[in-house]
Amino acid sequence: MRRLGLLAVSLAVAGGLAGCGGGGVSRSEFVAKADGACRAGNGMLAIAAKPSNLPELATAAGTVATSANSQTEALRTLEAPGDDKVAVAGVIDALAGVGAQARALQEAAAKTDDAATARAANDLRGKTDAAAAQAKAYGLAACGQGLQAPVATVIEGGRTILKAAFVARAESLCTTASRKADALAEPTSLAGVARYLSTYLSIADKLFADIKVLAVPPGDDTVVADMLAAQDQALAKEKEAHAAAQGGNEAQFDRLDGEVVTLVTAANAKFDAYGLRACGTLSSF
Repeated sequence: MRRLGLLAVSLAVAGGLAGCGGGGVSRSEFVAKADGACRAGNGMLAIAAKPSNLPELATAAGTVATSANSQTEALRTLEAPGDDKVAVAGVIDALAGVGAQARALQEAAAKTDDAATARAANDLRGKTDAAAAQAKAYGLAACGQGLQAPVATVIEGGRTILKAAFVARAESLCTTASRKADALAEPTSLAGVARYLSTYLSIADKLFADIKVLAVPPGDDTVVADMLAAQDQALAKEKEAHAAAQGGNEAQFDRLDGEVVTLVTAANAKFDAYGLRACGTLSSF
């Protein structure tokens, strides 16, 4: 009987330990439930078309926000494995960040604020990628990672929309500036060249300063920066040529003028490639 009593006590203790921490949800169980919840949230994004104007972009961003927030709330209701609570909380916070940033994009697009829209789209891409990486590291597939393709579609739509606006505004600025430059009297002497370049460079400096404050489409930051940097190089060389003309150094001016032609040709090619021919080969700059 004593041996049976010890066995009963042993079973009771084992049962108590199981209740205190030996049980609970496993990581694989949590991942299955979480991905199931996120898969449902991703479903509403799968049918979304690429936006073609700012109101559509606002609507699409709102859909991303709703989906990300629904995933966040769904994960918060799930019991996380005991040892993984911090990691799971990190994933949830990252998804919440996606929802908040998508809402910021929605608000910016609704206000037709190109600069704020571009910033919000870039930030949304960053937060979505970060959430996907964090979710993947934990073993999740639909959560986080499932948002990347739909968000990419939304951001690509935003890039197309904002690029059209950027090109239209830049082309208008370049056309106006070219008319002013074309109206300048052709110089007939080196001193005349110096006077001509004084006015010409003033027009050019104003033009490209105005272009630099235009909202750059999300994802095009590098190509636009490279294009404008090439133009800055050409203008800097033109200013050297201007100084040579002012100093009456015709040989130096001729050498620098040849270098200007090379730099302007390279810059124009970059503007043309971006769809800015009025700022490139069709311009006076």
